[in-house]
Amino acid sequence: MASEKDFGAEKASIHNIEQSLDLSQLYGGQFEGITLPPKGSPEREAMEKRLKMKIDIAILPCVILMYIMNYLDRNNIAAAKLGSLVTDLHLTGTQYSTCVSILFVGYISMQIPSNLILEMVGRPGLYLPAAMTIWGILSTLTCVVQSYNGLLVVRLLIGFAEAAFYPGVMFYLSCWYTRFEIAKRSAIFVVGSWLSGAFSGLIAYAVLQYLNGVRGLADWRWLFLIEGVITIGIALISMVILPDLPATTRWLSKEERLLAVVRMIEDVGQRDDDSEPNSELETADVLPQSKYRSAFIGFTMAVRDPKVLNFLQMMFCFAGTAGINTVFPTIVNSLGFDRPKTLLLTAPPWLLVALTSVVNSFHSDKTGERYWHMMWGPCLSLVGFVIGISTTKTAPRYIAMMLLLQIYNSWALGFAWLSNSVPRPPIKRAAALATVNIGGNIPNIFVPYLFYASSSPNFYVGFTVCIVFAFLGMTGATTLRWQLKRLNMKLESGHTVDGLDGTTGFRFLH
Repeated sequence: MASEKDFGAEKASIHNIEQSLDLSQLYGGQFEGITLPPKGSPEREAMEKRLKMKIDIAILPCVILMYIMNYLDRNNIAAAKLGSLVTDLHLTGTQYSTCVSILFVGYISMQIPSNLILEMVGRPGLYLPAAMTIWGILSTLTCVVQSYNGLLVVRLLIGFAEAAFYPGVMFYLSCWYTRFEIAKRSAIFVVGSWLSGAFSGLIAYAVLQYLNGVRGLADWRWLFLIEGVITIGIALISMVILPDLPATTRWLSKEERLLAVVRMIEDVGQRDDDSEPNSELETADVLPQSKYRSAFIGFTMAVRDPKVLNFLQMMFCFAGTAGINTVFPTIVNSLGFDRPKTLLLTAPPWLLVALTSVVNSFHSDKTGERYWHMMWGPCLSLVGFVIGISTTKTAPRYIAMMLLLQIYNSWALGFAWLSNSVPRPPIKRAAALATVNIGGNIPNIFVPYLFYASSSPNFYVGFTVCIVFAFLGMTGATTLRWQLKRLNMKLESGHTVDGLDGTTGFRFLH
């Protein structure tokens, strides 16, 4: 494992790009006459610290709240099932599982188009909250559906709208934070989904317990109505607060905007931008060419990159294990407690994974190591699945449920690792994140069918499939680590990788 000193040396070896390129002329000359303190000086470090604090305060609280509502609106159907949803809509056979799965059909189909549109539009501060507003409205309208077909349609549409969010935010963060900073921010962001798992049970407990029949609405209708309205409110607030991109954030001073741009250039040795080239400033050795503006080229670059395909295989397999999130209340319900206790017992496992995922990702950023930090989550989940299959005793089975969700320690870190490993150009990184997120959500289509009612409480089929996926995911992570090590050896020997050569100081984290 590399030490922090090694990574400091690596950063220090990066060319002083400010000297080799007149940054004042970038972005229409808006930085003309603006200078920054010398790199490595106390003034520069203090300025960068203040900048990161401003960015963190503006971005992280918003995206965390947005992700909490994203997961609540996606998975509240699992809590609604414990109410009168199935009875009121006369759902039979596998119809409920189909309503769970159909959301991910819409979600998957819009991943790549949405991220490519986001990169070309260049307004994430508006685009992401707008998508949230749409899915919030659709979630609210779920409270008025009267049939299986109506629920099926609205769930499909929610999936279309939610497709913009997760890969969009991961791309968004990669435009603001360096590869040594993004894992911890990604973990803080993804904590929103884990907290939503805890809040979902607590909110569902209150709503299903106390609002059933109020004003003539069934308990599950109140659940969709309340959570949908909250989503819309947070989306409208986020439109005002979220910045767009470093060079266009008006509430930053010009010096801070220039520093935000320079930080990303220094991180990979090249400008992190797809705008049209300036013939006087841009060369093949310094900046990406304008052909990278093509969304189709960005997509083809992503799917032709063996690294991206390896990430796709790894995250698909880990997602096969993590797909239990769509049926987690059903798994907890197998303990045999009544509905209120079942809903309350879903919260602690999510709170635990929220804590462990943050610690894991912070330590990964601190050490610059990715592989071993990716591996221990699946290992703990494997222990949980084995316990779940082996016994029906309440205490050990609940311990197993605390462990099952630890697979999510690898989720946020996996996408941060991907962002680090596709350094340029942004259009390729956006396509790569969307492509891998597609693979990471396909299992959510079929996993609900594995946990059918008659398989409770041992869930032999579902748990066994999850175990297989965990092993395959760990195998993929091992292959990826070997691949990235080989690419670093090529960089160190003077070869070019992804348009970068060893003189930029860039190295893949593994």
